[in-house]
Amino acid sequence: MFRQSLLAAALVATSAAHADPVLYDFQDFWGDILGVAAVPAHLQASKAKVGERWGGICWNTDLGVTNDFACGGFGSSTMSFTVTAEAGWLFDVNSFTFQGLGTGDSAPTAYAVYSSLDGFANALISGSLLGQVTSHRYDYNAGLSAQGLSGPLELRIVTSGRDELPASAWLLDNLRLDVTVRPDSTVPEPGSLPLLALALMAAAGARPSRPARSAGMRRQPG
Repeated sequence: MFRQSLLAAALVATSAAHADPVLYDFQDFWGDILGVAAVPAHLQASKAKVGERWGGICWNTDLGVTNDFACGGFGSSTMSFTVTAEAGWLFDVNSFTFQGLGTGDSAPTAYAVYSSLDGFANALISGSLLGQVTSHRYDYNAGLSAQGLSGPLELRIVTSGRDELPASAWLLDNLRLDVTVRPDSTVPEPGSLPLLALALMAAAGARPSRPARSAGMRRQPG
């Protein structure tokens, strides 16, 4: 029973998973502002891609404080990124959240979030951007969850409704995809084999031994 308990503990230790974010915070203004700020081990994340009608991108002028980034620049546009697992690994998506600054009179009027899971056919969330308080931070949760992905998983935040000049942008910040990365098979990783062997050796050493009986010992008459 003791050996079985140690073996089970070793197997749990080798398969433990960690939940971590893929994060775009747009803080690296003097470097690669579109680059991923955090990504878990065994995952690869692309740069955020900005595509829009007139070319160019923009960001909040309050540099070093908020660094909110423009989704697509101006008017109807798209911001997207892609996440892929390394060979031999899978990832589960727990959530996708982001922040947007309240828009002004010349900003896009609507938004929607799409994923490659269904070929961008249906919006995960969508809504109006009208009537917001300018520069106020709004939190958005796409309600996304998925299991056993290897990728590539692409997410797109799309704006619409302001295609003529003058136009401004919908500023976004802290795009966060929470994921759990795990091996894609039940075979222990090479680094976990010593741990398993140690557990088995400990189990063998803990097995109680029986005292040896001496063949020369005889019961003496009373």
